[in-house]
Amino acid sequence: MIVSTLSISEAVTALKQGEVICYPTETFYAVGCNALDPLAVEAVYKAKKRSGSMPLPVLIGSIDQLRLVTDVSSDIVHALANRFWPGSLSILVTASDRISPVLTGETGRVAVRVTPHPVAQKLCIEAGVPLVSTSANMSGRPAVTAASALDPELTENVAGVVDLEPAPAGGLASTLVEIVGPRAVRIVRNGAVSEIELRTSGLAVVPRVAGA
Repeated sequence: MIVSTLSISEAVTALKQGEVICYPTETFYAVGCNALDPLAVEAVYKAKKRSGSMPLPVLIGSIDQLRLVTDVSSDIVHALANRFWPGSLSILVTASDRISPVLTGETGRVAVRVTPHPVAQKLCIEAGVPLVSTSANMSGRPAVTAASALDPELTENVAGVVDLEPAPAGGLASTLVEIVGPRAVRIVRNGAVSEIELRTSGLAVVPRVAGA
């Protein structure tokens, strides 16, 4: 099967039409959709053969788009955003009613970050929506940094692939944190932003609960 290569404008149209696409991020290729479209979100799970109980993260193109993801205003979220966005820090926030419970795994929370990748950023801004951003691989298989390495089993279920520079650089995934106090966070997943960086930004970092 020949996979369509999409321009930015074609990808934006596909997103607005509720379709699923593959696109580059700063680390790996992602598969995603309009995060506000519950049917499209379900299609991402199906394309990856991923359990619906596992939440999906989202990207936004600017801090202004955070209002599309959460209705809760938080000083600490904005402090983290001003310090680390665009960048590889994902923050768990209370999901807006616009976000499908399917995407949050029924948790009521969603992981969000402003992507530093210019292509992914442009897709978010031009489509005017947050994007689901999960690694473009079948569940349990390795993530990839080249469009040519995308699994045909995955790409047969997407509208097309945005194959534009810069290519994903690989490396560590984003660090995921949750807010646990007025100036405190807990690291849920270690990644590109270190605990030291979080502490030097003036935050307390609370240890993870054993077994969590």
